[in-house]
Amino acid sequence: MIFISCNSDDHIRTYRLPKNVIQKENSKTNIDTDFKMDWERPDQWKEVEGHSMRLASFSAPFSKGNGDVSITTFGGASGGIAPNVNRWLGQVGLNPISPAEITEMAIKKVGKLGDYSYFKLINDGNVESAILASIFLLEDRTVFIKLSSTLIGIKEIESDFLRFCNSLFERN
Repeated sequence: MIFISCNSDDHIRTYRLPKNVIQKENSKTNIDTDFKMDWERPDQWKEVEGHSMRLASFSAPFSKGNGDVSITTFGGASGGIAPNVNRWLGQVGLNPISPAEITEMAIKKVGKLGDYSYFKLINDGNVESAILASIFLLEDRTVFIKLSSTLIGIKEIESDFLRFCNSLFERN
């Protein structure tokens, strides 16, 4: 905040004021403590520290590196499938597509947590960035599972990723 005042005095004065800082009690604002999930993690995947938006994070090794697997969950529809898929398309260097095209490209799957849409987002011109993603639209929330890797990583990890997505279930 800046304050300006005028008077006939030629002296310049500066003041320092303390900021009012609002502390948040829980930085993991998207994690609902009433919603708990479990899964069967592939043996070679290692749980790693993720950022505060993630329910869990894993490093998924492949022959030339490691893929990044994330689980996030948000209340409601979380913006819907199309905006999230278009955001991920941008992350691999592709242009957004219509909701109808996204619906058409979705591969329908069924896991322990329920029905989900599975997406393979690959830019043939960029082998260094590819995404596999699964979206579970549950009654009162959306669960996202995302694997970011290279094209080689996606090909090598895909079967483990799908087994992982199929294994997710809600814990009471």
